[in-house]
Amino acid sequence: MHLVCILGLVLCPFGYIALGALSGFAPGFAYRTLPPLLASVGFLLYRFLSKPRAEAADAMLIVIEVVGWILIAAFLALVSSFNLATLFEQIGLTATFFLAASGISLLVVLLRSTAVQQRLKRFPTFAIGLLLLVLVVLAAVATGAYFLRAPAFIG
Repeated sequence: MHLVCILGLVLCPFGYIALGALSGFAPGFAYRTLPPLLASVGFLLYRFLSKPRAEAADAMLIVIEVVGWILIAAFLALVSSFNLATLFEQIGLTATFFLAASGISLLVVLLRSTAVQQRLKRFPTFAIGLLLLVLVVLAAVATGAYFLRAPAFIG
């Protein structure tokens, strides 16, 4: 469950790319944002999906990981406003993409043991489980509200 949510967050930007959100921006936007996004996603997937190792984490790798998360969050913040969506619509669509990416990630989690599972064992299982349960429930509520709400513009 833990890894499913983490991979869902990492892969969430690809929902916007598949939807065609980048076409709502100038062509230079994609040229400037896609390389750092792809590098961040690639690095995080490598870190999280690699086989578990006994060695300690290098401080530089942790810094790169944090920068990767910041770049993904910045990309989501920028691209979620591609059609001048309201904040509610941005949150709802991002939650929808997060849940979809998490569902796809479930297949990966079932097939192999990964490094991130080993890293998460250092934290209290109850606290991590509760945090992720709250995250999934909030995403499900936001997705449901997003789909059930009347569109802002009817035309």
